[in-house]
Amino acid sequence: MEPGAQPAPRSFRLLLGLPVAVLAVTVGGLLALTVVLSAASPSCGEAVGDLNGKVPARLVPIYQEAAAKFGLERRGPSILAGVNWVETGFGTNLGVSSAEAEGWMQFLPETWEAFGVDGNGDGVKDPYNPWDAIFAAARLLRYSGAPENWHDAIFSYNHAEWYVEKVERFAERFSGAVGQNVSAGEAMACGAGTPSGAVVRQAIRLFAPKAFKPLPAALWIGDGAPQAVDARIWPNAVWLLENYDLRVTAAREAGHQTHGDGTAMDMVPAAGHGWDETALRASVDLGWIPSCGASGTAPVCPLVPAIQFVGYNGFEGHGDPAHAGSNAHLHVSWKSSEYGCPGLCEPREWVEVFPWVE
Repeated sequence: MEPGAQPAPRSFRLLLGLPVAVLAVTVGGLLALTVVLSAASPSCGEAVGDLNGKVPARLVPIYQEAAAKFGLERRGPSILAGVNWVETGFGTNLGVSSAEAEGWMQFLPETWEAFGVDGNGDGVKDPYNPWDAIFAAARLLRYSGAPENWHDAIFSYNHAEWYVEKVERFAERFSGAVGQNVSAGEAMACGAGTPSGAVVRQAIRLFAPKAFKPLPAALWIGDGAPQAVDARIWPNAVWLLENYDLRVTAAREAGHQTHGDGTAMDMVPAAGHGWDETALRASVDLGWIPSCGASGTAPVCPLVPAIQFVGYNGFEGHGDPAHAGSNAHLHVSWKSSEYGCPGLCEPREWVEVFPWVE
């Protein structure tokens, strides 16, 4: 379901009847939303620590449980926090390094193959999942000599004395933070399995992992088993679905240009939710405006950087029931190194995604 025929854009139902000036201000206000943060519980947005890179509270029990599982003793949690901060700024910089290290704790593919851990028990070992990555880091540190010899264990992570000193320095500053009493249940409630917010008006380019990952069953309402998306957009996809109460009817499948490489989803409102509160709101936040509906692409639409196409009201065969009838849906596709494929194809060289904040 891609750009093709371009009928004239139709009315914006939510704002129908508003004066033009009010319409402009309202849409502009919606477009100004750049970061959406989760608020599952009062502690979700809190950070603990005493310096510019405070430890996110939701990560504390992951460090604690990983250290306990692999026998890293008292200093284990703070060392893991130090490594996490130095490597990816607590998961805020997940780009693949020049050495091809990837994920929350920056594992080389071959090292992940040897030390990867399913830390959250979902049946998958994923370096882009903080539970899996932090547990794997604890396993690697224990294998390399911790807790008896922290210097050599940290040195094995990155063969440089400056690196050991930097991790040790931050670990010391984080030692009080990771002693905070945050339970694993609270961490899960705060979304520790995925980042807590997406900076939709920024984009980072990811080269790995070149793989597909099925969408969660709870977010899938299409035929058969849940279809997959490119693993690199999976966190973005889940965030979009959960934050806007949307469900997927089509992901990676043949017959639609960007669906075949796993960079697109067709979505409808979750049960009990209306089109304006879900699909319309998501479309606007991603850069769609009524006047660009017939195109759905930049520069006609002021789309956010990571998004290739938004198919909604005004684009033939897309939109709410008033515009698309029984075929009503929202289509969103992410940018990649190639513009999809008509059938099923392998993961692309790179994809662009929203970065995350705590």
